[in-house]
This record gives sequence, structure tokens and C-alpha cells, in this order.
Amino acid sequence: MSLSRITASCLRAAALAGLLGSCLVVVTTAPASAAAITVTTTADVVNGGDGLTSLREAFSTASANGADDVITLGAGLTYALSVCSGPLTHADSHELIVQGNNSTIEQTCDAKGIVDSTSHDGRLELQDLAIDGGPNTTNTALEGAAVRSDSELLLNNVEVRDVLSPGGSVVWSSFGHGITPYRMTLLGGSLHDNTGSVVSCDNCSLAVNGTTISNNTGSGMSLVDGYPVDIQNASIENNTRTGITNTGQGFAANKMTVDLTSIYGNGRAGILCSNCGSLSMYSTNVANNGLTAADARGGISFTASKRGNGSTGISGLLSTVTGNKSTQPGGGISLTPVLIEAAGVTPDVGLDRVLVENNQSVGGGGGVWLGFGALHMYKGSLIGNSTTGGNGGGAGTIDATGPFDLSFDETPIDHNSATGDGGGIYAQAITDLRIDRTGLSNNTAGGNGGGAKVVNSYSVTLDDMAVDDNTAANGAGLDIATENLGGSKVTFAGNVATGTGGGARVSAVAANFLNSTFSGNTAATGGGLAITNGAVATLTHVTMADDQATTGAHVAAVPAAQVRTEKSAIVLPKAGTSCAGIGGAFAGTSLGFSVRRDASCGSVASDLVTADDPQLAALGGGGFGRVRVPAATSPLGGRVPVANCLVEDDQRMTARPAGANCEAGSVEIVEAPGPAAALTALIAEVKALHLAKAVEASLVSKLEAARVAVQKNQRPAAKTLLTAFVIEVRVLAAKKVVPAAAASQLVAKATAIKNSL
Repeated sequence: MSLSRITASCLRAAALAGLLGSCLVVVTTAPASAAAITVTTTADVVNGGDGLTSLREAFSTASANGADDVITLGAGLTYALSVCSGPLTHADSHELIVQGNNSTIEQTCDAKGIVDSTSHDGRLELQDLAIDGGPNTTNTALEGAAVRSDSELLLNNVEVRDVLSPGGSVVWSSFGHGITPYRMTLLGGSLHDNTGSVVSCDNCSLAVNGTTISNNTGSGMSLVDGYPVDIQNASIENNTRTGITNTGQGFAANKMTVDLTSIYGNGRAGILCSNCGSLSMYSTNVANNGLTAADARGGISFTASKRGNGSTGISGLLSTVTGNKSTQPGGGISLTPVLIEAAGVTPDVGLDRVLVENNQSVGGGGGVWLGFGALHMYKGSLIGNSTTGGNGGGAGTIDATGPFDLSFDETPIDHNSATGDGGGIYAQAITDLRIDRTGLSNNTAGGNGGGAKVVNSYSVTLDDMAVDDNTAANGAGLDIATENLGGSKVTFAGNVATGTGGGARVSAVAANFLNSTFSGNTAATGGGLAITNGAVATLTHVTMADDQATTGAHVAAVPAAQVRTEKSAIVLPKAGTSCAGIGGAFAGTSLGFSVRRDASCGSVASDLVTADDPQLAALGGGGFGRVRVPAATSPLGGRVPVANCLVEDDQRMTARPAGANCEAGSVEIVEAPGPAAALTALIAEVKALHLAKAVEASLVSKLEAARVAVQKNQRPAAKTLLTAFVIEVRVLAAKKVVPAAAASQLVAKATAIKNSL
């Protein structure tokens, strides 16, 4: 094998390993056995008798001598092609290297190609060269108007400019897919201000490194069944159609890799891959594509097949998909099916630290749209996306080919909007939706589910997250129809629905909220939470405060629903009662140890129903969701006996118990001493005054009796005894039997104990 072939093979192997950039320091040299042909005139002549060698004559010699050849041009010259019988043609099965020495080949003939290599077994390499196009008024579908190659093709630091082939292509290579060395390789250089599909190949493999393809009228790359395709360190920008177009047969082998590349400002789409096997991206920017074409397809439009050894889908790492626009679903990214076989493998979209922001679509999925498969986002973002005439401003699915899996981990879903349902997320036919350590905030839906709308699904799991400041007609934070809903360490705050369910509207078989907070949500019905079917909904260690609704400030539910509360703080309804029925009576059950403003949610003896101030701080702190921390003297403190304190931590991941007992609600604190302990301390304080024995005995007896009543959970009796104690102290103070300052302290402490009961 010639040295140049070995070097090219090294480059291509390195490209597969992601190391191509380091190989670029290697200078390709002529093979030792190659015939050296030096071009000695810039004239485009074929006369054979003038003692000079033209570029056309050099190509003719290389085609006929049956050997590898190297043609060397003069430095910095212009070679104008004026013989209009055809392009510079290499028809031999050997290798031809053209060393351009920064010269220019310029076409002056109308509708003629410039360089053509016609042998499929040959190899053509152009180095350090510029190619200028000429007029083209009659052959507007010319393929490879600048370079056409049936051979293996390498363009090394080649500039191609001003080539016209509006219905054809500028650089074209023939079949040879699935192989390395790559059938076509572009190293460095630029292809700009051309008209037509700039880089085109049919059934070929392609490697690109360090090349700029920009400002062309047409697509940057237009490939048919091109694989593998490896694009590194490239700029594909401001082309009027698509940055990269490719097709496949729906098999895993149809691979495309795009790393360290900018795909920006292309008129129709960034990447359009039809029935492809896989697309992987690393440190790539796909931005502002689809802004000018009437048939815009957004950032990445990927169709795939579910089949044996089929498509694996899209993977992205440390990349951005921003500011793209589509007239179809999927402004940033879309994954839709071509073929579905029952036993096939379903592709997915896996995004690791990928920002999907400010994309727009029509019909659904402003940021991401799934026609099948799964979407997993980790430490990325889904922000500022929008869709009109559809669902899922941030991300959306459709159930035609479900079920789907969706997960969002440490991925803020903010400021998205949909004119339909699901401002942040629209999920239909979901097997599993998981949102962890994430904010679902400031999303807007013209329909239902401002933060998220989930339809006909199996499981939704929410953990350590915030659902806040979303707006919709119903279910402003969440509008969920699923078999199972689990929410742990979730804060619903500031969500506004014009209809039902400010924080959430739920239709489920089972819904469980643990260590969660509902605060400041608003709706006409069910300010915090609305249950609209016969679900069993359980609220454990939940704080609900300052929610507002005409019907059920905190919770509203249909009569068939069973709403169970335990160890919760359901306080401070903005207006009306905390809980209310929808179309009938509210079926609420208390499992005990809660603090309530009223008994509308259900109440048992171990609950505290009180109008006293719960002493909750404003929202703040917490994990990904903010919490409302009660003061140490709050009536929520110590409401749950340590024997019944079975949840090991609170919404902030603080261990329970922090004090003597556990608190009602989502936040654990070190509470002020419980009433029994406080009474013991107060008895000691009375004895320390050394009052007359009869006076001391009277006061202490009332406090001891109150302590016994507290220990027996006879709180009304304890309150009566403490009231009697306060009255007696005041009488004794008036008679100056008890010093005024001491009396004031005794009254204040006894009143505080009474108010805590």
C-alpha cells in the first residue's frame, strides 16, 4: 500500500476513535512509487508539443499511465478552465493526489464540472486548493459540479466557492457505505457561497474534520444512506436549507456522530435524519435552525424504526439545542417512527447535560417531541420552549405508538408554553414518568396542566422538586391521569388555575404525597389539590397553607374519592374551609396526629383543630422545593408521639425526630417543650417563689391536674384548669400575694401552654 493510502487509513481509523484532530499534524506525502507530474503552465490547453504541461494534460497523463500519481501545481496561481469539452477527468483505478500549493482552479465554461474521478477502485485526493465555480445556465441538476468522484475522495484544506448547481450538488461521491477508509473525507477547508446540495453522496461513508460549510444556497450536506458519518470540529452554518440531511434503512449500523461542531442558522433544519440508526452528539451546538424556510423542521428531526437490530435513537452530551423552529411537532428535537415491529427494540432520546431552550414548534413538543420511544434528560434544561396548535411546550408525546418512558433529573423545566395542554410536559400513554431534583416552574398552558399534563398512563413519580408559578385552566401545576402517583419532597406553590386544581388535579387509582408542601395555590375548586375520580389519596407529613379556592381552599374531591390525612398541617386556608366536596360530600378520613384550622378534612381525637397561628415562615430553604418552617413554639411542634414517628426524615432530609417528638407537616424542628414538660417546669417555678403553703398548694394542684389531663390527652380539661390557674394568679397579684413580675411570667407561660393544646 502507498504511504498516502496508509496515512489516510490512519486518519480515518483515528476519526473512529475520536482522535482525528491530532492526526491533522501529519502531512500527507506522495507515495514512493508515484509518478510525479508538475504543471508548468496555467493555460488550459491540450497540444502535447509545446514542452509545457497544462493541468488538463497532467490529468490525462495520470489517467493513462497505470500508476499512482502526484500532480503538483504552481504556488498561488489561478488555473482557468477554458476547454469546454468536459471536466478535468481521472479515469484510472490508481491513486491521484493533486498538490494545489494554494492555487485556484476556476471554471469559465457554462454548465461544466471541474474535477471528475470516474473509477470506483481509484482514489482522488485534493490538497491545499481553491475551486471556483463558473456559469451554469443549462445543467442546473449537475451532480458534483465542483468535484465528482466515483473513487474514494479526500479533500484536504480545499476551498470550494461560487459553484452553481441549484438542482444538483457541489461535491459528490459514490457508493461505499459501512466501510472505512471513508468513501469521502473532508479535512479542514471550507465550502461556501455555493448553490445546490454542497456535500452529497449516495450510499457512502463520510468523515469530516475541521471543515466549514456555510452560506450556501441549499443544504450543507445531503446524504443518501450515508453511514457511518463522523463529523468533528466542523461548522455547518447559514445554509438556506438543512445543515445535514441523511437517510438510512432503520438499522443500528446507520450511525452518525457529530462532535465539537456548530450547526447554526440553517434555513430549514439543523439535522434531518430519516430512518436512521443512531445520532450521537458531543459538545455540539444546534441553534437557530428552521427560522426562514416555510417547511422548517427545527433543530434535529430524526425518524427511526423499531425492529430487530434497529434504531437506537439520539444521544447527546454537553451540547445545546436552542432557538430552533419547526412547522411540525418538535422544535428542538423530534423522534418519530417509520416502521414498528412487535419484537423490535424501541429507540430513545438520551440527553446528558444538554440544554434544550427557546425552541418553537407547531403541533406539539416545542422542545422535544416523541412519536415513540423514551426521553431521559440529566442535568440539562428544558426552558423557554413553546408550541402552538398542540400540546407539550417543553416536551410532548403522542400515544399512537406508546407506551413511553420519560425522566427528568436535575433538569429545570421552566417558562415553557403550549396553546393546548401541558405547558411544560405533555405525556400520553406513559409507562413511567419520573421527575427528580428539578423545578417545574413558570410554565403556561392554554388548556390543562400548566406544569405537566399526563394522560392514560401507569406511573408518575415526583421526588425532591418544585412545582411552582404555573398557570392553566385546570391542574395548573399538574394535571395527572394515571394509575399510580407518588410525590415525595414536592412543593406546590403559587400555581393558578381558573378552574379546578391550583397545585394539582389528580385522577388516579392511588395517589400518595409524603413530606410535601402546598402553599399559595389558587383555583376556583381545590386551591391546593383536586381529586376528580375515586382515587385513594393519602397525605402524610404534608403542609398545606395559604391556598385559596371558592370550594375547598386546600383540597376538593368528588364523593367517591377517599382522602386520608395523617401527621399533616392543614392550616391557613385563604377563604372558606380547608376541604370540600365536588358535586357532593367530601369523604375525608384522618389517620391522626394532624393540626387543622377546621375539621372539614376529617378529624380524630389525636388531631389538633385550632385557629391559633401555626407560626409558619415564608417559603424558603429546603431542597429543590422550598418549605415553610414552623417556629419552635408553633402548635405543630411535637404533635406526633415518637412512637408514631415512622418517617425517618422530613422534606429537607432532616432526621426525625429532631426534638422530643415529631412535628405535624413536612418540616421537622426542635420544638419548644411539650405541654407536659412545660407544666412540670411551671410547677417548679411556682415552688421557687416560696409562697404561703396554702397559696402554693392551690396553684400547684391546678397545674398538676392539668399535666395529668394532658398526659391522658384530655385537652379540654387541661385548658379549663389552666384558665383557672391564670385567674387565680391574677387575683393573688392584685392582692400583692404574688409579686407582679412573677405573676406576669406565670400568666404568660400558662397561656402559651394552653394555646398549644
